[in-house]
Amino acid sequence: MLQIDRSHSQAPVESDEIGLDPSYYLAILRKRIYYIIIPFVLVLAVGSAAAMLWPPTFLSEGKLLVESQQIPVDLGRPTVTAGSKERIQVIEQRVMTRDNLLAIMDKYQMFAERRDRLSRTELLDLMRENTVIKPIELDQTRGRTEGLSTIALTVGFTDRRPDVATKVANELLTLFLNEDVRNRTNRAMETTKFLAREAQRLENDLGSVEAKIADLRRKSVTPLPEQTIPQLATLKAELAQKSSVYSKTHPEVLRLKRQIASLETPTPAAPGAQIDTDALEALQAQKISLQKSLETAGQKLSAARLGETLERDQFAERLQVLEQAVMPQKPIKPDRIKILGLVFAGAVMAGFAGVFAAELFDRTIRGSRDLAAVADAHLIVSIPYISTKRELVRKKGRMAWTLVLVLVAILVALAAVHFFWRPLDEVWTILLDRLLAARLLG
Repeated sequence: MLQIDRSHSQAPVESDEIGLDPSYYLAILRKRIYYIIIPFVLVLAVGSAAAMLWPPTFLSEGKLLVESQQIPVDLGRPTVTAGSKERIQVIEQRVMTRDNLLAIMDKYQMFAERRDRLSRTELLDLMRENTVIKPIELDQTRGRTEGLSTIALTVGFTDRRPDVATKVANELLTLFLNEDVRNRTNRAMETTKFLAREAQRLENDLGSVEAKIADLRRKSVTPLPEQTIPQLATLKAELAQKSSVYSKTHPEVLRLKRQIASLETPTPAAPGAQIDTDALEALQAQKISLQKSLETAGQKLSAARLGETLERDQFAERLQVLEQAVMPQKPIKPDRIKILGLVFAGAVMAGFAGVFAAELFDRTIRGSRDLAAVADAHLIVSIPYISTKRELVRKKGRMAWTLVLVLVAILVALAAVHFFWRPLDEVWTILLDRLLAARLLG
């Protein structure tokens, strides 16, 4: 006979709100345990496999130092006066040209698996993306005042093969050094050629003016030997002084020799001719101006030749290898530990998302609140749930499988730590040392 509990039948079951009742949510988790475990294991397995199979990328870097001039500036000034930052930008543009990068790519057979699918322009873009050039700026105050803020440069290359990354990085370092020497030497040579042409032009103009002055003097009615002798002595003394300083082919020395020769050459006076004083004074003023310009140009030419010598012998400011690119031992990406952490978090979220989706579409009545929504509350009473033997066996089986899956996840996590971060024996030693230190400090 079915016995009815009158105490429950007299009072209707009220539709209580769940609120933050932990037992309700724990019951949902126990019922939907497979909706948590299966997405968790699948996401964790796929993510861990992707993190482990992701090909590594290695970075090999070298450093270039902008070395200052070895000879004091007071003894020899450089011809190239551009700032180091500007020079490095120009060198970078010339090094990263299409021909240079494609030559390096062909030399080391890079991107062999992609050459059939990508064009030469796309491969060139890959080369530029993998090239790392980072100026290092130190001493900002000095850089703003002197315009030489960039004193070092990092040049590197990334590739899946560490040996190729090292070779390409050293190749780029060599190109930077060669381009710097060629650029500075060419600028110094162009400056010297320009000043030499300017000095030659002034020398020709001066010779033309001296010829005009000599021609006017030849047309003079009366010769002026008393003025010629002191002038000749002055020119000879000046020639002796300049010869001790300059070479025989110097423009100033050659000019003095021509003047002395023109004064020593006898010039018969033309009868009835008279000198044009105004024209002679204008020519004399023009001559003095040209002499000053020629002397200034000669000084600049000498300084330019000295600067060219400094650049050729590499005594001026230049790039120098501070650190050669070496083969990297560890990849820069991917960060497997970080990826595994994100995968684990995503797996947990996937598990709870599965439970949420199952509960969202499930219309099963599991409590008094659900039942009160479809039936009269006065007809509802609470009776205890009696589990059958099959349900108990099934529950124990689920618990066993859950324990196995948890153990497998723990083993996978320990293997990932051992192979991709640090051996477990070292981790254990570090933990023991920290515990011992904490105990001693306590």
